[in-house]
Parts: sequence; C-alpha cells; structure tokens
Amino acid sequence: MRAKINKRLWIAYVCCVLIPVFIIVMYLMAFAKDRYASSSILLVKQVADTQVADTSGGLGALLGVSNTSREDSQILKEFISSRDLIERLDKQLNLRQEFSSVKDPVFALPKDASVEELVEYFNKMIQVELDEQTMMLHVKAQGFSPEFSLKLNNEILKQSDLFINEISKTIAQEQQTFAEKQYQEATKQLDDARQAVLVYQNENEIFDPELQAQAVATLISGLQSNLAQLKTEERTLLSYLTPEAPQVIALRSQIESVQKQIDSESAKLTSPNNPKLNKNVADFEALKAQVEFATDLYKISLASLEKARLEASRKLKKLVVISAPRLAEDALYPRKVYISITSFILLNIIFGIGLLIHSIIREHRE
Repeated sequence: MRAKINKRLWIAYVCCVLIPVFIIVMYLMAFAKDRYASSSILLVKQVADTQVADTSGGLGALLGVSNTSREDSQILKEFISSRDLIERLDKQLNLRQEFSSVKDPVFALPKDASVEELVEYFNKMIQVELDEQTMMLHVKAQGFSPEFSLKLNNEILKQSDLFINEISKTIAQEQQTFAEKQYQEATKQLDDARQAVLVYQNENEIFDPELQAQAVATLISGLQSNLAQLKTEERTLLSYLTPEAPQVIALRSQIESVQKQIDSESAKLTSPNNPKLNKNVADFEALKAQVEFATDLYKISLASLEKARLEASRKLKKLVVISAPRLAEDALYPRKVYISITSFILLNIIFGIGLLIHSIIREHRE
C-alpha cells in the first residue's frame, strides 16, 4: 500500500513539478528570444540657478541637484510611461512592428495588440527608477536587438528633452504674457489719465487751477491788508476832519475801490454766478490723483514685467544626460537560470501545499 502511495505521489510530483519545469526550461532554451537592454541616467536641471551655489563644492554643486525638485523628476518619470510618449515613439520607431516581429508566444507583443496593450507591454520593456537622494532617473530600455534598444533609449531621451523644454517654456511664457498684459493695461491707463489732464487744461484755458487759486488768495490777502491800512488812515483823518472833508472823501473812494477789487477777486474763488475756481481746483486735483495712481501702477507693472522676464529665464530647465546609452553586447533578458530556479521552487511550494491540503481532507474523512 505504501509503495502504491509513493508511486502515485511520484507520478503527481512529476506531472505537477518536473514536467512544468521541463516545459519552462525547454521554452526558455528553444523559443524565448533574447532581449538586450540599453541604460541611461538623466537629471532635470534649471538653466539659471536661483540659489547660491553650494560652497562645499562637489558633484552636487556641479550638477545643480539642489535646484532640481522632486516634482520635476516625478513628472518626467510619469511622462516616460505615458500613452502620449508611447504614441510618439510608435510613430518614430514603429514599436508595434519591432515588438511583434519575433516569434515568441510569451514575451513578444501580439500583432493585433490594441493601444492599451501596447502601453502595458511598453511599460514592461522600459524600466524607470528614481534615486530619491540625487533625483536622477535611471532609464533602461529593452529590445530584441542591441541596435533597437539603443535607438529606443536615445529616442526616449530626445522626447524627454523636448517635453521638459516645452513645459518649462510654457510656464515661463504664461507668466511673462500675464505681466505684459498688465503692463499694457497700465500704460493705456496712464496715457488716458494724462490725456484727460490735457483736455481739461485746454477746455478751461488754465494750466494749474491750484496755482491760480493760490495767486488769487495771495492777491486778496494783500488787498485786505491794504484795506485795513486805508481804514486806519480814515479813522485818523476823522479824528480831526469832518466827513465832508476832501481828504476823507478821497480816502473813502479809495477804500471803496479796494473793497470792490477784493469782492471781484473773491468771486473768482466762490462766486455762485461764475465757474468756481475752487471747484476747478478740486476737479484738477482728482485728475492729478488719477495720473499719480496710474503712474504708480505703471511703475509696479513695469517692475513686475522685468521680474517676470528674469523669472522666466530662471525657470527654464534642461535635461542633463549623466550617462548616455550604449550599445549592449550581452542579452540580459530573459533571465533563464533565474526563471528556471524560481519556477522549480514555486512549483515545489505549490505541490507541498497541495499535499498538505490533501492530507488534511483525508484525515477528516477518516
């Protein structure tokens, strides 16, 4: 009975472990096509440094690692695995034909693969790893020939460089365009305010109502001082002359003339029957305030424009190739020994679990 059980166990082991391992090994040796890998190392770096260079020197200062953000590297990593890039590469290198040209039922791309299947297959053939300390991207491209893997890696670098330049220029251009728009609006507002002042001066035939009002006020002050002096003289004359005396009459006539002139000049400031000079002053001050505000806004917008231009140059980024791709000499994939050993171990583990489950079921039945 034990011999019969051992024979069945051996047959089950051969069928479940040895035969599948044999099939896997035969497939790897006879049908699996060699895949070559071409590697490169990339770094996203700002064209203009926005920080002070690292005084400690070293490769960090040379490569500008301190100016390379994690977001830039993450964005580039996502772009390399994106459908957008894969469609570009398919147009440039005809990925479908290259990945489906070999007769490999497992590792080759089906000839009638959809776009989604192409994207999934591509991301298996391309490995992108990010070094969290240096923010460098390690890109490894696989192909069924050394020449294609090299060509694929070079094209990925080319498209990545175009992508980095495009997004950095777009962001910088948007900021500069906004600043230029604000500058143009501020310039137009300043021109309109100045033109309003010129129109007001021409229509009212006056250069500066405030200066004119000050001149009138000064004149009135002088006339009032003169009037006070004349009235003092009048009182002096009346102390020893009669009101009908010629000197008193002449002095009173002079006082009346001065008073009329004071009234006339005062009317220029606050007369209800004539355009009021004080209103002109108020209107002109409002126009001047608009000019001053527009001038300040113009200065601010001009400074913002210059700052935007500087920031635009600082935000430009480029792709630095630390290690350029090279032509592969040996096929690294598929890893035949690793796959064979791993398959043998896994099948043995599965077979052991199956035996354990079978033993438990048999014991419960008994």
